[in-house]
Amino acid sequence: MKSVDRGVLPHSVCFSFTPPDIAKELYFFPTWCGHYYCTSEYFMRRQSYPPLLVVYVRKGILNVEYRGEAKQAEAGDVVLLDCSEPHYYYADDHLEFLYMHYDGSNAHAITQRIIDVHGWLIRNESNERVNHLLYEMIDLYAHNHTETIFDSSMRIYRLFEMLLAPTAQERKEQSPVMDAIEYIRANVGEPITLDDLASVANLSPYYFSHIFKRQTGFSPVEYVINTRIERAKTLLLTTNDPISEIAYAVGYASSGSLINLFVKRVGESPKQYRKSHQGLAR
Repeated sequence: MKSVDRGVLPHSVCFSFTPPDIAKELYFFPTWCGHYYCTSEYFMRRQSYPPLLVVYVRKGILNVEYRGEAKQAEAGDVVLLDCSEPHYYYADDHLEFLYMHYDGSNAHAITQRIIDVHGWLIRNESNERVNHLLYEMIDLYAHNHTETIFDSSMRIYRLFEMLLAPTAQERKEQSPVMDAIEYIRANVGEPITLDDLASVANLSPYYFSHIFKRQTGFSPVEYVINTRIERAKTLLLTTNDPISEIAYAVGYASSGSLINLFVKRVGESPKQYRKSHQGLAR
């Protein structure tokens, strides 16, 4: 299929898809994909368009205005837009890019999560994998092949995995965070302070707290509490130990401390939890 958009050169291709109701209900699904070669006459301005958009720039520059920012996407960059919001993009001469519009399930929420983590203009080592994924998809349809709705959904899921891949700096930061997590799990019954964890990670307490929250979604203190609660759940369901012993085993000096936290976090007391769940663990 050939695009009729102004500025799109004749050797460009694009493909549209009409997803069945089951795909809309359960899966991720593409609505368009294409491989465009453009002149500076190409542009797209919309106030709102339901699907989401991922673009991989292969050559040239794609100028994008989105969420109050104007940026230039260059070769190797990925652009990720929620097109339900106002957006405007236009080409410089000799632009070549791959794109896919997609939607479905919780695609908007996941896309927003990616934008929150990496921004809507992404420069990451994993971008080349996005290039291959989009090119493979477009080439499939260019040769008159098809794929199942499940395969299409998995392709978009793999796209999310690629776009959420940590940067080189984030991978560097993951090692001390994982060291701290292993320390927490190995010492859940002992007193654990922020300084202890920062020392294990060999970082300042402030910087350690910052990267720990970014990597796990929890502050170090929250993670310690959650680990103790989860360990207490396991002991409640797999042993007959009294609550006082379980409290001590997960780092609390009294059963009252554990009970108060347990009720607050789980919504029922340890005794109630054991009674209502213990048979399910057998």
